[in-house]
Amino acid sequence: MDIKQTQLRRSPDQETIPVLTRHLGSWSFSVNRDVHSRKDLSRQYDEVAARWQEIALRFNLQAAYCKSLIESGFPTSFTDRGEASVVLDCGVGSGSLSIALQSLVPNRVAYHGIDISSGMLRAAKNAMGQVGIIPTLKQANILSIPYADRTFDLVMSAHVLEHLPDPRKALMEMIRVLKPGGRLFICMTRRSFFGALIQFRWRTWAVTAKQGVEWLSGSELDAVNFQFLDFGFLARRASIAFWARKPLLVGEAT
Repeated sequence: MDIKQTQLRRSPDQETIPVLTRHLGSWSFSVNRDVHSRKDLSRQYDEVAARWQEIALRFNLQAAYCKSLIESGFPTSFTDRGEASVVLDCGVGSGSLSIALQSLVPNRVAYHGIDISSGMLRAAKNAMGQVGIIPTLKQANILSIPYADRTFDLVMSAHVLEHLPDPRKALMEMIRVLKPGGRLFICMTRRSFFGALIQFRWRTWAVTAKQGVEWLSGSELDAVNFQFLDFGFLARRASIAFWARKPLLVGEAT
């Protein structure tokens, strides 16, 4: 009876993520944890939104993002274009990833951003405005992006997919709004001591490089690559940046 009552109290969208898996001969042991419901996750990010830019500065997020953006080669391709590129930042937070891109390709990008937290959207508008970005921001879920197919030249996210029970569902939605030949850039918390702290606090995946590459390759993207991010401070190489390209349609020129 107690078990049934517990099950009835679970939110309809409350699923689990794997925390630990061990194999012993023919035995396999797994520990899973409920992820936060979307409502709870939105509320928690609302609560920390006012100090999120402080956290970004402490861990020097923008500099770390810049290094991997440069390594991906995306900024060079943007400066070669005759028109501004259209970019979507999923889970925009306080705008650190967009701000990093802006520092590399000033005035070459039209920025859009989504987040489930209204507090984060206010933080993003303020922080991005300070560096001259006037973004189009919408409160939305990455699993249901409110844009038409093939809208963006680059779709990116930082530390969002690991919150989801099945990150591949979000990947497919990001790819849907990406133009053929467009680029995907994502950062996820990696398996490490600091990653375990994040996993405990936010109930997230702790992703390995192999896992991330498999997710992107399995989503029919090509030119998949990655780089470890070094945030310094206590986090060190706490995250991995992955990037890839959406294949062109048959007969379509680059």
